[in-house]
Amino acid sequence: MKKTALAARVDRLLALTTLVVATVAAPVSALVIVSDRDSESVTAPTDDPGWANVGTIGGLTGIYLGSGWTLTASHVGTGPVVLGGHTFSAAPDTTVQLRNRDGSLADLIVFRIQGAPHLPRLRIARATPQVGTPVVLIGNGRNRGAPVSWSGHEGFAWGTASALRWGTNTVFKSGGRVNSTEAFVTQFRKDGATPHEAQAAVGDSGGAVFVKVQGEWWLAGVLFMVAAADKQPPETALYGNFTVSADLARYRPQIEKLMAEPMKRSPVKSKENRPR
Repeated sequence: MKKTALAARVDRLLALTTLVVATVAAPVSALVIVSDRDSESVTAPTDDPGWANVGTIGGLTGIYLGSGWTLTASHVGTGPVVLGGHTFSAAPDTTVQLRNRDGSLADLIVFRIQGAPHLPRLRIARATPQVGTPVVLIGNGRNRGAPVSWSGHEGFAWGTASALRWGTNTVFKSGGRVNSTEAFVTQFRKDGATPHEAQAAVGDSGGAVFVKVQGEWWLAGVLFMVAAADKQPPETALYGNFTVSADLARYRPQIEKLMAEPMKRSPVKSKENRPR
């Protein structure tokens, strides 16, 4: 079967085509969920991958890894983390931007928070999720709005309210680098959709992507970008759109090394990078 133009664009995204990244990709925000059972997606799913460990940073999203460390997209920035209604300040001078094997910087940061949330330590995936792997996405942002249609593509407008919510999908493509970050991709589908089919939307990043391996949940990715059709109307999620997530298996050694380090205290006041 011949590839669609958008699918071909994703191939080019993963091949580091700078022009395509600039024109059809952008930082992500909320999850637009197809399921009409919308209230189900704003509380932890029955088979909970780590709902309580995902919180907000300045209205965007961050993931509490455990041992005082938080992970998010670099363009989200460092700031107070809200988890379960409790706010934890960022610890001064602890932000570290993760690197690729060639030394270039990825769109990922980790930083310590002050205080000790009573939350479990998340397991970080050891391997890149393969094509067809089911995933659970959790992110904060705009709700699903009214159905829309554009140029033969159906989907949804974004709503006006925001909420932390979860959704489901499967890996469409894995392997490759996007925006200087090792990544895998999911596709928003109408045909063959998962029960709570989800698509990220432009505006914020840092959400979590979980996979289940031999009965255990692992944190496999961080939401950081979307790929939409060329000239697609703003604030819409259309079938065929893609969500791009950082592949944490590629960064696991760095994260594990940082989390093993003891807390270093500093009298210097923190300087927060405000989200865009």
